[in-house]
Amino acid sequence: MTRADVERAAAASPTRMPVPSAPAPDRVPDAASSGAGRGGRVRSSPLARRLAEQFGVNLQGLSGTGPEGAVTEADVRREAAAGSRVEPPVPTPEPPVAAAPAGAGTGARRGRKEAAGGKAESLRQAVGALMSRSKKEIPHYYLATTLDLEAAMAWMASANGGRPVASRLVPSALLLKATALAAKEVPEMNGFFTDGSFHPGTAVHLGVAVALRHGGLVAPALHDADALTLDELMEQLRDLVDRARAGRLQRAEMADPTITVTNLGDLGVESVYGVIYPPQVAMVGFGRVMEQPWAHHGMLGVRHAATATLSADHRVSNGLRGGRFLSRIDELLQTPEEL
Repeated sequence: MTRADVERAAAASPTRMPVPSAPAPDRVPDAASSGAGRGGRVRSSPLARRLAEQFGVNLQGLSGTGPEGAVTEADVRREAAAGSRVEPPVPTPEPPVAAAPAGAGTGARRGRKEAAGGKAESLRQAVGALMSRSKKEIPHYYLATTLDLEAAMAWMASANGGRPVASRLVPSALLLKATALAAKEVPEMNGFFTDGSFHPGTAVHLGVAVALRHGGLVAPALHDADALTLDELMEQLRDLVDRARAGRLQRAEMADPTITVTNLGDLGVESVYGVIYPPQVAMVGFGRVMEQPWAHHGMLGVRHAATATLSADHRVSNGLRGGRFLSRIDELLQTPEEL
């Protein structure tokens, strides 16, 4: 075959048609206009992301009110308060096996313990990070006073006299109710510091610190604690502690405490100074109730007493208002029948 044969064959072949170019894709919306960042991430602050993980809120479906549609801390708390109950994940059933090898039960138990330990460690890390931020950003000040509980303990003993054991009051119920009433009267202790300013709470949702069985700490809220009777408060407190330790708390109970109380008296601790749980502005601590020497009207005797402490935000209140708050708790406990 010669070069002339090749040229003749090429001249005789049909002309190749040009391949049409693919149409240009539609314009992708700007990340800023949709509230999402690179890779589909929703624009949000670090605190908003931490709270979303803690409360189980999906940021992808949340409309942000921050700059360029960013999700803020307030957006997450609003969604958490409006959300449903936080349910523990349901394990996927596994196919049955013919027979378990020796030691399989021990391995399964060990696995469950390790899983529980992992969750507890994650919770401790989350709480630790939040408390670190609190100490860095919130100018704490601390006050303490000794509460005279003689009248409260005498009244409680009388009130419990005709009650079954399951419905008897405990000192914590009186302390919590007095704290809620005092927070209502001294509003600088009850509310949130967000967006550079203080927002007083419209109600007193009393957060109660609860230690979990596998480690970690949560502080769900007793809603409208100032309006509850002592019996109602006692019943709700028992229910709250039981559900907290069973992992059956509601999102709103975790998202909206306006002031938190920690009580380590049952562990023999005489006083505790808490770290404020942001964006709250105050933390109240109670130690154990014990008999102490007490001078009254020039006479020395022995009375029931407990130490109450206050950790408060200096951006919102000062020692004068903090002292008034603690004094009001003591005053309310002198007439326990009116709580």
